[in-house]
Amino acid sequence: MAGPASRHTDRHPDGGHPPGEDAPGAIARADGPAVRLLGRSLSLDSPVVRAASGATTLGVPLILLVLLVSVALGPAEQQVTQNFLVSLVAVVGFGIYSGNTGIMTFGHVAFMGIAAYASGLLTMSPAIKMQALPNLLPLIRDVQLPLILAAIVTLVVVALAALLFGVPLSRLSAAATPIATLAMLMITYVILVGSADVTRGSQTFYGVPPDVDLVVALAAAIGAIVVARLFRESTTGLRVRASREDELAARSTGVDVANLRLVAWLLSALVVGVAGILLGHTLTAFSPKQFYFTLQFALVAMLVVGGPTTVTGAVGGSFVVALLMEAARRLEGVVNGLTIAGTTIRGVFGLQELTLGLLILVVMYRRREGLFGRVELDELLARRWLRSQGTRNAVSTVADERRHA
Repeated sequence: MAGPASRHTDRHPDGGHPPGEDAPGAIARADGPAVRLLGRSLSLDSPVVRAASGATTLGVPLILLVLLVSVALGPAEQQVTQNFLVSLVAVVGFGIYSGNTGIMTFGHVAFMGIAAYASGLLTMSPAIKMQALPNLLPLIRDVQLPLILAAIVTLVVVALAALLFGVPLSRLSAAATPIATLAMLMITYVILVGSADVTRGSQTFYGVPPDVDLVVALAAAIGAIVVARLFRESTTGLRVRASREDELAARSTGVDVANLRLVAWLLSALVVGVAGILLGHTLTAFSPKQFYFTLQFALVAMLVVGGPTTVTGAVGGSFVVALLMEAARRLEGVVNGLTIAGTTIRGVFGLQELTLGLLILVVMYRRREGLFGRVELDELLARRWLRSQGTRNAVSTVADERRHA
């Protein structure tokens, strides 16, 4: 979804920001020397400080959620929370590309599939690989790596795949790229199904060790948020967002749009690859169909519902959609088999898909920029706090003037 071409960036991409979007760290000015000093320090701080502030604002609630679920709830709720954190990593990865470039991707789940299979092959025991994949190359069959080392090798593979697809895709127009990413997803799916000696084809790929738990998923989620905020606050991120608002104006100021989009694409693919590693070692058994249209649509919906232009939107949208999906699933289980006035209700299904579809329609109709808009949560909180401090100072000044009158 490319930004409209009729708007122009107000400032140079090297030091400015796209129109309609607040500059990172920009805080509404208020009266009073202390408030002005604080506002100036927040406005002039480094991208690293702004990224750390944003990651802390979003990370602390996630930590509290995991602590609450671990202490007060059972294994089923813990698994739901873990699945939510894995989805969050993927959606934040989507947002690094789609949110900054304004181009929606319908193919990033392909990188999740590549990562899940590659990491699974590297962490499975040789005995299981001998049984499930007898024709596998001995170089891969006889190797078993710990999760960290397997993840590093897997991300190298994902980066190569992303580069292979990303170089031509970054040269396409913003209108053609979404369709091309859909073709990428279909190509990857066919390759995964056709490589039976490596992936077991359309059959279930099993034997992946369950090396991911709530703590690992939480650490990955916070890490993804930090990476996304660092990129957003960087000069490269500013330039990419400038091209999102007006590609022609960005090019006219010397922005290399194609290469910057490629950088966003590669970073996005790596974060999504981490989500694929987590998902593979959470499920422990999967097939190519789990990395196809259904998962892609669900993750895109999370990004759209929350708001694609901010990291806050990606995190918030993941939480809202995951919560509603779990509620719909449980309601479906309650309704099936329920007896009302002597009539037993059976065959009720599809409530999750219905809920997701209605949610997207409502958000698109009422709030097209997503539930969390275009401003990061930490910037919004800082702005409101400074505004309240400014109001207090103004009231105090008026009271002092009246006393001395």
